[in-house]
Amino acid sequence: MKNIRIITIAIVCLTSCQKVIHVDLNTANPQVVIEANLYEGAHDFKVHITQTTSYFNPGLIPAVLGADVSLSANGNPAQALVSTGNGWYELANYTATANTTYTLSVVAEGKTFTATSYLPISPVMDSLTYKKFTGGFGGGKIDPYLMTAHFQDSLGVGNYYRIIVTKNDSIQNQPFDLYLLDDKLRDGEYVHAPVFSAFCDIDDTMDVELLSMDKNVFDYYTTLSDIITGDANNSAAPANPISNWSNQALGYFGAFSTQKKSIRIK
Repeated sequence: MKNIRIITIAIVCLTSCQKVIHVDLNTANPQVVIEANLYEGAHDFKVHITQTTSYFNPGLIPAVLGADVSLSANGNPAQALVSTGNGWYELANYTATANTTYTLSVVAEGKTFTATSYLPISPVMDSLTYKKFTGGFGGGKIDPYLMTAHFQDSLGVGNYYRIIVTKNDSIQNQPFDLYLLDDKLRDGEYVHAPVFSAFCDIDDTMDVELLSMDKNVFDYYTTLSDIITGDANNSAAPANPISNWSNQALGYFGAFSTQKKSIRIK
């Protein structure tokens, strides 16, 4: 009876020490998110502005309306973008040129946000090749082919690249398809870049786009990759990707030069 009494008292003590902890998952103020891609050549330049949302309503992304958005090149007078609805702003048929620094300004929610991005000169991607892959894995394929992009890196210039693959008209956009590389260890070399994220088979049509960007945009993509692939658990990556926006806005503004090649596996 004595033992039973001791056990009963212990249980009462343990249960009486329990405390309900309420975790407030929605105390942070909404933050402005600005995403903009400016490509070399004549294109409609589009900017999307939204706000972060509640943890409990991840599918509801509120658009930011009534923003003043403008773009300037090398410090020249800015051109205003026009609202097209649902948080989108557009500068129609704008021609972006390489070796130019662009500044995007957004006035929204009572704050001014600015981001600067340099549009670099792109190296020439002269060819794509492919061969049977015998490395022991191949994305679950039997006798897969591995494709390689070939281009000349510029000597004495810090270059930052992203490779985007479209396979049979379907863009490869899973987390591990975010293929990034720089020239820290191969400055000025002729680069052979194997595309391990997109193994292919006979009769596949592969389109490869080589994007060149500045370091700030590269850092955004690098930390984004760490987060979406789970590598952030083993690195110093923050909860959100590093942004080139001022005033604590999230997202990025990137200026890109591009090279494209296509190949069919035979």
